[in-house]
Amino acid sequence: MKYILSLLLTAPALLINAQVKVAAHRGASAYALENSLEAFKLGFEMKSDAIEMDIWKTTDDSLVIMHDRTTERTCNENLVVPESDSKQLRALRLHNGEKIPFVYEALELVPAGKQIVIEIKCYDEAGEAANVFPMLSDLLKRTGRAKDAIIISFGHEPLIESKKYLPQTPCYYLSSEEHIEDELIALCKKHGFEGLNLHKRLITKELADKVKQENLDLMVWTVDDPAEVLQLMDKVSCITTNKPDIVRNLLLQNNCP
Repeated sequence: MKYILSLLLTAPALLINAQVKVAAHRGASAYALENSLEAFKLGFEMKSDAIEMDIWKTTDDSLVIMHDRTTERTCNENLVVPESDSKQLRALRLHNGEKIPFVYEALELVPAGKQIVIEIKCYDEAGEAANVFPMLSDLLKRTGRAKDAIIISFGHEPLIESKKYLPQTPCYYLSSEEHIEDELIALCKKHGFEGLNLHKRLITKELADKVKQENLDLMVWTVDDPAEVLQLMDKVSCITTNKPDIVRNLLLQNNCP
């Protein structure tokens, strides 16, 4: 009994389907600039269980947070993130006046008991630009956040690397492709990934049942519409959203805290 209780207490929170978790997509990005420290702080203020962020490796081996490969959409100047060094990138300003965050700065904002969903964006870059490990694993271990992290990617290579360096950290394969669920499930089973993180349009009861029958977990992105939240909340363990306040309130109202 003590052994079972220990397993339950140490299991990653998003893998426990007793309740649906809320992950703030790039922070509370409906209300603050995406992937900014402001958005991450607001996500936790809105009772998110996790924040989701997108990371890249710079030419001087720093890890920074940015969704796009270039800075043009969210910054005052345009640079190619994996072709720039951290000094160049930090000299820019996000549209909310902040600097482009380092990953360690976002980790410092994560309260105890909360999680960090980390998307590896540079998976298809050439050479060292794609290699965020062992740097990311060292950072997560040094800050004591390896147990709180979840690694996600549209490429399976960084997830395989994550399993080498962080075997206890959950990995979820991202996809928005239709009609390949059997292939995705087989990929997860082959490499020991914990589950799938799928676009909302792919989630059906049949798919959710199939994933769970294979002892895999299922997350969904990106869900802001209340009707969609209600439709999906019994099929997934975590809802990724730009509006964590709305999703949290809906879950509470429907006895799914």
